[in-house]
Parts: sequence; C-alpha cells; structure tokens
Amino acid sequence: MKKTKRILAWIAIILLASMYILSLIFALIRSDLAQSLFRASLGCTIIVPVFLYLVLLMAKAVNPSKSAIIDCVVFDLGGVLAEFAWEERAEELGISDGCMQVIREKILFSGLWEEFDLGNKDYEDVLSDCAAVSPEYGDEIMRYLRSLVDCISPYWYTENLVRELKRRGYKVYYLSNWEKHSREHNEEKGVFDFLRYMDGGVFSYEVHMTKPGRGIYGELVSKYNLTPSRCVFIDDNAPNVDTARELGFAAIRFTGYNDMMEKLASVGVKVPA
Repeated sequence: MKKTKRILAWIAIILLASMYILSLIFALIRSDLAQSLFRASLGCTIIVPVFLYLVLLMAKAVNPSKSAIIDCVVFDLGGVLAEFAWEERAEELGISDGCMQVIREKILFSGLWEEFDLGNKDYEDVLSDCAAVSPEYGDEIMRYLRSLVDCISPYWYTENLVRELKRRGYKVYYLSNWEKHSREHNEEKGVFDFLRYMDGGVFSYEVHMTKPGRGIYGELVSKYNLTPSRCVFIDDNAPNVDTARELGFAAIRFTGYNDMMEKLASVGVKVPA
C-alpha cells in the first residue's frame, strides 16, 4: 500500500507540473489556450488529490492493510478453532464415574494419550493399551475412546475468522497435537472444511512430535520458512504458549473468542470482531 501511495503521488506531481509548465509555455507564446489551460491546472490541483484519495480508500476496502509487524497467524485446533466435547460425550454415553476417573488419571492426562498424537503406533494398538490400564473398565474405555472422533466440531466463528484473516493478507497456519485416525474421519465428515482456507500447517502425528516440545514448532517454521517474530501463535494450553514465546513467537493464551480478538488487536493484527 505504501508503494502504491508513492507511485500515485509521483503521477499526480508529474501531471500537475506538466499542466502548469504547458500553461506557462502557452502564455509565453500568447496562445488563446493559455488561460483555459491555467484554469484547468487550478481545477486539477484540487480534483486530482481528491480523486487519488478516493482510489486509495477503495483499494483499502478491497484489500485492507495488515499489521506491519505480524504477517502470520498460527492456530492450535482443539479448544481454539474446534470444540472437543469429551466430557459431554461421556455423559451422552452414560460412562460410569469410575471409568471416567480412570480415563482422566491414566489416559487423557498421561503419556498414554500422547501416543495417539505422536503417531508412532497403530490406532488400534493404542486403544488396546488404554483398555489394558484398567481391565475391569476395558470395554467401557474402548467404547468411549472410539466415540471421541465424533465429538469434534468447529466453533461458530472459525471459518469466518480464518477467511477474514486471509482476506486481509495474513498467512494462516495450524499447529496441533492430533491423531491421524481422527483427522481423516473428521475430514470425511466435513468438520475440517475450514482447513482449506489456511496456508497449511503441521499435525503432530505427521512429524512424531508434540507440543510443548520445541521440535514441532521448528518443523512448522522450516516447512513454511517462517520468521517467529512475525507470527502470532494461539493455543489454549499454557505450556504450549510458553514454548512459543521462548522461540520468539508473539503468543496468546486462548481463553475465549472476545479475549482472543482483543489480544490480536494488541499485537497489531487488524481483523474485526
């Protein structure tokens, strides 16, 4: 936009200067056109700047300016762009309290769940490992974990936010701990349709690394030749945000849509709420 302004300004200067020079030449040779040309030059002195200003306004409306510092937005998916309603699913299926306690303590918030995201083992093998942590709840655990692929949905704002960021000239990527089976299942269902508006990203299972480890961030940076200081990273998990900051990203801890929009604005990302 700045380059366009400079070009238009030089065009205006050259045009007006040419008209005044011609007016002077015609006056010196006592041409009848001198007075008319001089009046036209005075008129253009007012009209041309106004016209150029209107052109710039229209150009800005078509292609709004973006932050001079941040030119890339990186999103986590689960809990930021897609809801993972795992607790609600347990209620829907009538999973027992005892089973859920085992799932929370020994699967979801343990290294065992990370095996799904790392992609080093077959999906069915990891399921079997999960069921084996508490044989008395084995069948219930398997039934619940298999159902989790169907409790994911994009938030109401997701597609519009991604598309608006793209319209304003930002690069948009994802960086997410995610399991291959779930990704493929939800792509078939259309849950991840919003990904087609993004410029790419990295799923943990693809590189066999997970957040908050530094390696997966490096994979994203090298794959797309990003400059961390020009990227804002958004995640709902505090350790993931901390790692991003350590690596030079402008990082935002997601706690809600409105808060995210305010924090994006604070780092110069221009997108309407």
